[in-house]
Amino acid sequence: MKILVYGAGVIGSMFAYKLKTGGNEVSVLARGKRLQDLREHGLVIQDDIFHKEYKTPIHVVESLGKDDYYDIILVIMQRQQVTQILTILKENISPTIIFIGNNPTGATEYLDHIAKDRILLGFGGPGGYREEYRIIAAYVEDVILYVGELDGKISDRLKKIEDEFTKSGIKVDLSENIDAWLKTHAAFISPLAMGSYAARHRNIRLGDDIELVNLALKGFKENIKALIDLNIPILPKKYRMMRWIPLFIIRKKILNLINSDFGRIALSGHANAAEQEMKRLTTDFFEVVKDTNTKLDVNLQLWEISFK
Repeated sequence: MKILVYGAGVIGSMFAYKLKTGGNEVSVLARGKRLQDLREHGLVIQDDIFHKEYKTPIHVVESLGKDDYYDIILVIMQRQQVTQILTILKENISPTIIFIGNNPTGATEYLDHIAKDRILLGFGGPGGYREEYRIIAAYVEDVILYVGELDGKISDRLKKIEDEFTKSGIKVDLSENIDAWLKTHAAFISPLAMGSYAARHRNIRLGDDIELVNLALKGFKENIKALIDLNIPILPKKYRMMRWIPLFIIRKKILNLINSDFGRIALSGHANAAEQEMKRLTTDFFEVVKDTNTKLDVNLQLWEISFK
């Protein structure tokens, strides 16, 4: 397949590496210092869990023209950056655009510019952060794509993407309600990100501040209740049950996660490198649940101490 990865951050670089080494014709769109680094060093990804380095040269482009055809364009950029390129994507002739990333508000903004049949929504992981020309990541062998059609159908297009991406070593999870999946993910990750920033203001790690961990988990429970009040499915379904699980049980699992090497790289590392994205994610989620009867008192408290 001929694929363009629009965005050369952590997730974009990991997808580009897997798809390129899997035999696809891959280009990466990058600008500025990242463009120079890719031309000089290629893709360089350090798996800090297994202490293994992955490298490959990559074709880099600086722009997307109207007649530049790709079988798939993967848009993997921070939410606030995607808005700036919608006109460019609208004018391009490529048939399929997968918007990959944090996005609780769905495809409404994209549909104002791009035909519905060209759009897929998705999320990729695991995360990490950039360090000079290297990507510092966790579990490079376990790159995953959650993806779905806007109408929830498991289409032939999705099955073809699953087949081709699986051949490149990317795990694919086809969703029948990717919009609800992304909303649930935002419900979970936004209070954790705010807790991480609040801990940074206190010059400590989130995992060392039980008060902030408790606030983040209470915020997550508020968010799940808000989505349920709006009849939005909770996906994966296991998150629905977490609303009722005692806090001390969830806290133990979350502490194990955020204090692990994976948590350091993919959670804290990503959050610290993407504060504007996390801020936008949180405000977008607040917009989604603004008409619920659930009070988001804990989330608002976290907002005040995180983004001050």
